[in-house]
Amino acid sequence: MERIVIEYGDFLKEKRLEKGYSQSKVAELLGITQQRYSRYELGQREPGLDFIVDVARVLSFEPGEFFNKYRG
Repeated sequence: MERIVIEYGDFLKEKRLEKGYSQSKVAELLGITQQRYSRYELGQREPGLDFIVDVARVLSFEPGEFFNKYRG
């Protein structure tokens, strides 16, 4: 389970960098603090469904892509 959370973070970071956004910019667009967003990328916080839908909208990917990539 722990490695999957870290891989989610890697995925989020990859998508964020593709958009050319800083963590602060993504956090602002999501209405959360930069520190909270950073915890998702570092794998220190497990993303919930609402977060995944919101971050997918901000970073322009389909929520299903997020789930399909990490399906066991």
